[in-house]
Amino acid sequence: MAKVNELHFPDDRYYDPEEHLWVKVDDGRVTIGIDELGRWAAGTVSYVDLHRVGKRIVRRGGAFGTLEANKFVGALRSPIRGTIVATNAALSDEPRAVNEDPYGRGWFVVIEPSNLDEDLTALVRGEAETVRYAQTKISDYRSRGILPEEADDVTVH
Repeated sequence: MAKVNELHFPDDRYYDPEEHLWVKVDDGRVTIGIDELGRWAAGTVSYVDLHRVGKRIVRRGGAFGTLEANKFVGALRSPIRGTIVATNAALSDEPRAVNEDPYGRGWFVVIEPSNLDEDLTALVRGEAETVRYAQTKISDYRSRGILPEEADDVTVH
């Protein structure tokens, strides 16, 4: 598992370094959620609105919902093209599950991919690549004042 201090990145996922989303492939379908760095930079999540089951995402970067948090309000953009086959309806009543358990209860959608192999090539995978991605983003976010104050003490292992 890649770790950047208290931020964890499980090895069984791919990561979208632009959108801070994780992708877990299981039986040809993909589950998508936010990674810990994205969750941390966004702040406390207060609202999640996901598109309906059956919505087709025709391009990488197409929206599958919206998220509102302390430091971020905007679209959730898919790293994978395909059709939404399931959504995490529990997030309507419990959006903080995204903060409390981003790799478990805080997942967003399940997609039936239309071009999985090609889409996965744009994502980061493996400990070395994931740590490099996290280091680059933390450095960038520190220089732009995006990370919370306690982030000044974060070091990369």
